[in-house]
This record gives sequence, C-alpha cells and structure tokens, in this order.
Amino acid sequence: MNDRAFVDFDIRIEFARGEGDPTRVFRSMAGLIDAFQRLDGHLAPMLGASVRTSLVLQDIEAASLKSRLRTVIDAIPDEPLQQGDIKKLIGHFLLKGKHTILDWCGERNEISDREDVKRLEADLTKLAHDTDIKLLPAYAQIDTPSLLSDISAVNDAMVPLEKRDRATFASLEGRSSFNPDLVVSGEVIREIVTRERLENTGERILKVKKPDYLGTSKWTFKYGTLTIEAKICDEYWLDNFQKGLVELGPGDSLRVTLYEEVSYGYDNEVVHTEYEVRKVDVVVRGPKGNQIGLIGG
Repeated sequence: MNDRAFVDFDIRIEFARGEGDPTRVFRSMAGLIDAFQRLDGHLAPMLGASVRTSLVLQDIEAASLKSRLRTVIDAIPDEPLQQGDIKKLIGHFLLKGKHTILDWCGERNEISDREDVKRLEADLTKLAHDTDIKLLPAYAQIDTPSLLSDISAVNDAMVPLEKRDRATFASLEGRSSFNPDLVVSGEVIREIVTRERLENTGERILKVKKPDYLGTSKWTFKYGTLTIEAKICDEYWLDNFQKGLVELGPGDSLRVTLYEEVSYGYDNEVVHTEYEVRKVDVVVRGPKGNQIGLIGG
C-alpha cells in the first residue's frame, strides 16, 4: 500500500503596514518555509531512516501574509499493514515537533546551556516514542548541531521583520509564536556542541585567494584541499603589506606559522576549526615566480 498522507499548517506574518522595506515580509516567509523544510528533514529520521517528506504550498492569503503549507509523507520503510495510518502519525509528529521547538524558543531570549538543549531533545524523543510507530528498534535522537542549525535558520528568517511585525505557526496541534528576540550566536552554538579542542602550531604554505587590504577582515587562503579564512596576527608584516612595501601577486602563497584550533563534538566529529597566521616568513611566488624574502616581525 503506497498511499501518501499529509498534514496542513499555516505560517502567518502580521506586518505593520506602511513601514520598512516592503520585501521584508516575503523574504522572511521564504526563510521560514526553507527552515521548516530543513527541520522536517531532521525530525523525520527520528522515526525511521527511510522516512521522506516534502513541503508543498497550498494557498496564500494577503490580509496579513499567510502561507498554507502541506507536509507530504512520501515514503516509509516497508510495512505490511496500515501504511496510510502510519504516515498520518508521522505527519502529526512533525507538527508537534515544530510546536515543541517554537514554544521552547519562545521561553528564552538566548541559547547558552547545553543541558537546556538536551532537555529539548529529550522532549522530542518522547514525542517520537508517543507515536508508538516502532519503525526502528529504538527511536533515534535528533542531532544536536542539526537542531541548533535549524533553530538558527528560523531565527535568521525573522531578521528582516520590523519591530511591530508578528509571525505565528498554526496547525491542528495548536498555535505557536516565532520569537524575534531570541539570540542565536554561532560562537555559543559551537560552545554547546563542543566536547574538546585540540591545538596545533606549525609551518605551512597557504595560497592567497583573497587578501585584506584594510586590516579589519580575515584573509581567504587555499590550504591543501580546503578553503579557509584566517586572521593575520603578524602586525609588523601586515602593516608593511598594507603600506605597499610587500609585493603580492595573483597565484602567490605565504609561508607562515599557522595556529589551528579544532573543536570536536560529542560524537567526535569536527565541529569547527579556527585558524590564525601567527607569523609570515616569506612570499612563495606562483609557478612562474621565485620565492622571495619578506619584511618580517
């Protein structure tokens, strides 16, 4: 039996008329729809690795801007009986999960405590258990970095709105408000998902992709197969470069002392890597040039 099932919900933005950028409401709505689509993609696997969903637009109303959307449950692992009923349960779980997350966000103005986030994850896991679908031997937990990334995406979608604008999410499972005052800092998120950090300092050759001529931004380098951003902390060399005393052409590289700090998560995955150029030794010319010495600190 391959019947598709679906659940409907509304995202409504009530906007202050005659104020601000007229495109803000549409940009915010597009961001919220995209964030919800990502969130479904991370909630659904809690019930089964093969669960697939899609989001379709059903209607738009313009008194305020309201989008009526439908989550369609496209596929689940093979089940001999009542697949349609199972898909409906999955759909309602996705609605309850989104309400749970938005209500949790509405109770705070910042995310800073890992244990607080783990309690939210436990609430979502309990919702999965309550479905009693048993598509897996054990219900999977949502990945912490993915959950925080989805919350951050919702938060980013709220940025274009004006102070008096309001956004809400409504479904058969209830109504929840989006919290425009929630602060989701990338640095704090990294702290929450980081178990330990390892540091390394050594001599490296970095190919310059984008230099900073003002001294206020990070440089972009090619580092092996990676493209990285790194602040140059060698102030003496940087000052001479910005004064035009150091020649740096397309395709050139820098031989540097590079500091690397690698943050690892609780599943031993790399969460973030921070780079700093502590000292610049020489410019390494491109294939047609020669290595030359530079003014150093």
